[in-house]
Amino acid sequence: MLPDIFNVINKARFSGISNVPKVVPTLYQRSVKAFVSELNRIGKPGERIAELHNLPAVALSSIMEEMSHYHSLRPSLHQELSDPVLFMRMFSHEAMDRLVLENCLRKASLIGKPVLPDLATNYCQMVNGQDLDENSPRFESRIVEALKLGNYLHEAGWFHQSMEVFDITLRLISHVKDVRLHKMLVLDCTQKMLRSEGSALLTAEADETCQSLLTMIEDDTDNQILLKIYLEVANHHFKAHRVVESHRWNSKAMHLVNDSTAPETVIEVLQLEALYCFHNKHFDNGSLISSQAIHRARYTFGHLHRRYADTLYTYGVCLLKMNAISDAIPILLELLDIITKLYGKYTPHVAIIQSYLAYGFYHRSQTTGRFDMAYDHIQKAIVLANQIMPERRKIIEHFVEVRNMILKGRDDVLVAVGEIRATRLSDFQMFTVQEIKDKCALLNAE
Repeated sequence: MLPDIFNVINKARFSGISNVPKVVPTLYQRSVKAFVSELNRIGKPGERIAELHNLPAVALSSIMEEMSHYHSLRPSLHQELSDPVLFMRMFSHEAMDRLVLENCLRKASLIGKPVLPDLATNYCQMVNGQDLDENSPRFESRIVEALKLGNYLHEAGWFHQSMEVFDITLRLISHVKDVRLHKMLVLDCTQKMLRSEGSALLTAEADETCQSLLTMIEDDTDNQILLKIYLEVANHHFKAHRVVESHRWNSKAMHLVNDSTAPETVIEVLQLEALYCFHNKHFDNGSLISSQAIHRARYTFGHLHRRYADTLYTYGVCLLKMNAISDAIPILLELLDIITKLYGKYTPHVAIIQSYLAYGFYHRSQTTGRFDMAYDHIQKAIVLANQIMPERRKIIEHFVEVRNMILKGRDDVLVAVGEIRATRLSDFQMFTVQEIKDKCALLNAE
């Protein structure tokens, strides 16, 4: 009954009819609530919701959003969002509110398991199991969707999963017959692959990809393409700790920047220049340029955006390294709040930020002697990393080293406090009256 009612209302809502009564949106919303309420009442754990596959993207979004309000439906929400067919329908829809999708992803991950790694695995299995039809009218759009998905996975901190998606995307691109389109798609995908490999700290693989990328643009004269590639190469070298080489490529990119350059590109140039200034201990210039990047990002994209978060991350980490702890901690706390709102707390980004906060609070604790906040952050980072990315052993081992450093600092302070306390206790022994007189006479004599 409910699906039938919903289908009727859905047709009225999404058929493009202009003379729909004003009461329809309310009726539509009520039908969504009724459908999800009934689903909550009769749904069984692990059972798929067949009706979702027949809904358009906007209606699917409404159902998912309503499901996110029910604690009992979060396992089902996780399962449905992990379905690449349903997810890509929502993800690729132009009119889709991305914040709604991201809110659903956050709520679904509250079962203690992030959605995106499962989604990436299912997506790769789905594409590998399908027969390629390069003559299909949707073939090229599928490639574009794959590029967007891989990029989104990278932005959310799932670097290895994004690399898997880009690997499959390159296989799809190899079947594109249009020579010019093929070159553009390969260039775009290789550029994104380089960024993922660099973020995953796979320096050797990234070096090979970087060389391939530069070979592709040897005869290219398009300034916009060259600008994007130069920036990517500069990013790669900085991640590989080749700061001088990074600055050389960023300088080449800066020469190509003009008034029509996209704001995001200008922000990235500023970030790389700020990193070079901080590395060379030009702290005032680094802070000035970082502030420019932060203000541009906030003005262009708003407060709740991954690009703004990225500028905060760059500045906050640089402040930590230059020992400006009191300035770094508020920025990192704001960054943690934004990332949690964007991607939820079950992401690699959260663990990394918490480790930096632990480091900051540890250094601030050198004067206060209170290591509880530093220990709390690093312990959360270790637990989260073990839970969502157990394969990243080097990162987890680094977190453990930070925890050991914090524990040692706390123990050293406790020993010092204990020694002082023991001295004070001996000072307050109960003396006899004669001992008091002798002590006072000795002090007066001195």
